[in-house]
Amino acid sequence: MRRLFGFVVAMMIATSSIVCAGPAVAARSDAAGRLESVLAKTNGRAAVVAVYRGRVVASAVRDADIYSPLHLASISKTLTATAVMRLAERGDIELDRSIDTYLPGFFDDGSRVGNQPVSAFLNHATGLRSQNLRAVGSGLTSYAEYARQAAASSPDSAVGRYLYSNDNFVLLTMLVETVAKRPFNVAVQQLVWDRLGVPGGYLDVTTRGTQVLGGAGAWVASPYAVAVLFDALNPDTPGKKLLSRQWLERMHMVTYAAEYRNGLRYRNDAWGHTGSLARVRSAAVVGRSGTVYVVLSEGAKPASSDRLFDALARLG
Repeated sequence: MRRLFGFVVAMMIATSSIVCAGPAVAARSDAAGRLESVLAKTNGRAAVVAVYRGRVVASAVRDADIYSPLHLASISKTLTATAVMRLAERGDIELDRSIDTYLPGFFDDGSRVGNQPVSAFLNHATGLRSQNLRAVGSGLTSYAEYARQAAASSPDSAVGRYLYSNDNFVLLTMLVETVAKRPFNVAVQQLVWDRLGVPGGYLDVTTRGTQVLGGAGAWVASPYAVAVLFDALNPDTPGKKLLSRQWLERMHMVTYAAEYRNGLRYRNDAWGHTGSLARVRSAAVVGRSGTVYVVLSEGAKPASSDRLFDALARLG
């Protein structure tokens, strides 16, 4: 039955124009009920939405709606990676060149971090461990300061092996800002959200936890906007895309580890991303049917956002 749900969602739009609308209404009710079950796994302000080919199919909300700005946490990484890929497609950067090429003076000479290619940062393959909590504890108050801390670090793990780290994406935040020659939030607005034609939200720099994260985890946007973003990164569906087919395929290509590909998580036959902060749980999933599911919640449930990803992935 779960395998049929994605097909049901995809067919709801096709059947909605039929005069006898009973089956479509029933399907829409079933879809909303399944999203309610995902919503029930969260607490606090939250919204879940299913979007198929740009149209909202179903939603479930609590103290918010699908257009309410909510924290993305690490789903912000997909947004940052998209900005990097847009710069690469334009020819402003090369993914195989070392990151210090684009951040002159940021790294010490001979740095084992700065001499790694941009692609290693996109794929968490630099050997760096997350030090955002250390950054907060040290009194750092901006993502630029955190990036300086990351730049001065040394790999803790084998270079080329997957190790998820906020350090990678705070350095990519600085890359986008430097190459685009404008503040990160402005660059992302122009590179991503303006192209999609949806309100893209903003970067939260108001809390101790988020002010250091930048593009690693501090973006705020609506569930609907996030769904539009992921649909625009799907090479297998029609509609507005953020990259050419060649570059979309490159974004989804395995470069280091199959589970993480240029800002996209692959898990349980689905792809998307997850996010967690102290009181944020989020997940975005592109199902087998091409339907995009997004849940954003500002609460501390469930314990792991992977549970939300898996629940959405089962919808198909």
